[in-house]
Amino acid sequence: MSIRWTRRRFIQSMGMTVPAVALPVLQSSPLLAAGATPRLLVFFSPNGTIYPHWGPTGVGTAYTISTGSICEPLIPFKAKLNILQGVSNLSEENPLPSGPADPVNPGNRHMKGSGHCLTGVPLLPGTQSGGGGASSGYAGGISVDQYIANKMMGQTKFPSIEAGVGMKDGGVRQHLAYAGSNQPLPTESDPFKIFQRIFGSATMATSTMPNAAQQQAVAQALAEKKSILDYAAQDLTTLMARLPGDEKVRLDRHMQSIREIEMQLVPTALSGAGCTMPTMGPTIDPLATANFPAAGKLQMDIIVAAFACGLTRIATLQWGGSTSEQQFPWLGINQGHHTMSHVGDSDLANMANLVKINNWYAQQFAYLIGKLDAIQEGAGTLLDSSVVGWTNEISKGNTHDAHNIPWILAGSAGGYFRTGRLIQYTPEQPHNNLLVSFMNAMGLTNETTFGTKAVCTGPLMGLV
Repeated sequence: MSIRWTRRRFIQSMGMTVPAVALPVLQSSPLLAAGATPRLLVFFSPNGTIYPHWGPTGVGTAYTISTGSICEPLIPFKAKLNILQGVSNLSEENPLPSGPADPVNPGNRHMKGSGHCLTGVPLLPGTQSGGGGASSGYAGGISVDQYIANKMMGQTKFPSIEAGVGMKDGGVRQHLAYAGSNQPLPTESDPFKIFQRIFGSATMATSTMPNAAQQQAVAQALAEKKSILDYAAQDLTTLMARLPGDEKVRLDRHMQSIREIEMQLVPTALSGAGCTMPTMGPTIDPLATANFPAAGKLQMDIIVAAFACGLTRIATLQWGGSTSEQQFPWLGINQGHHTMSHVGDSDLANMANLVKINNWYAQQFAYLIGKLDAIQEGAGTLLDSSVVGWTNEISKGNTHDAHNIPWILAGSAGGYFRTGRLIQYTPEQPHNNLLVSFMNAMGLTNETTFGTKAVCTGPLMGLV
């Protein structure tokens, strides 16, 4: 499928952020008035879970997490979690539960699950193949992370981070973040490229980069980016003189975006409690099967450091993408994850391996929130200041069910969410409502809807 190469897409392909149009932050937010700095991070693992071995049971604050279950690694953080049950991707349904039938809601469940995850809107028609005769384009609207980032433009050096682990294919299944309709943001699987982008122009106030070779590599990458931007600016200035008035206005906006990118390349001195430059170590092939755990750990370390240093407040971390065929030889599993997820429940050995895989993802989630929780911020920790949501594109691999999608929220976003609970929603609630809650928790308290309005009824009940 051909992709239109706009200036935005070209600059992003170089690993740089393209700032969106700045919109006002709601300064009346009680969070901003109290001086809290909430962060949002979405952690995505693919191919559904195994609910009989999921682990959390009970209701409210009396809930428990079973030992030996998928979620056992999260037991130490029980008081800082919200386990959500009954949150469903109702924007995928056709007809919609409380609206007219939509003749265009294309894609299979894996494609819809990724595209709807943070946008809450149908995919566009298109030719991307999804198996089973399904096809689609990209999502038809902005994702909630980018909507929030636009509202907070200028408060941090980088509006957001879109990190991936082992993302080997393209298409709608490999994207969570969207700048707008049919505008997927690149998901970068190379942690060294993300490091160069986020920390390449930074210097520590009390320490230096881990080694001289890394310093030299970062400096070279920074110089190359500046050179490309200089070339683009000169070329666009020449083009400006040849265009009619309306096209000049449009091109001038592009040039302003380039100037904003140049500002991001200005050296930044990092300081503050918990702000340390992540240690990268030797370069690795981020797409090699054996490097999947190491690449993921580096991505998590970079995101935590970016949060702690105040470089961004928004991030997504996507492991493998939906329908990922990642293998897990360190677990003794040498089959593709997606293929395994389609096997029937009667194959107990296969089910046991799927539990192992999902438990391993729980370990990664525990590592991430543990690092956040180890950094003091104000009266609490960086985790307390954040909300980290772990989700999936479907609830179960061999049924492709879009109902009861697994969602675990860690952290309270600076005290906005009440934590330490298992919340069962009956009747089920659209995940669009959770997206509204994310906006509210990040200080956009006047927002009441997001995505498909026919299913969104406001913020998710019971979280605040």
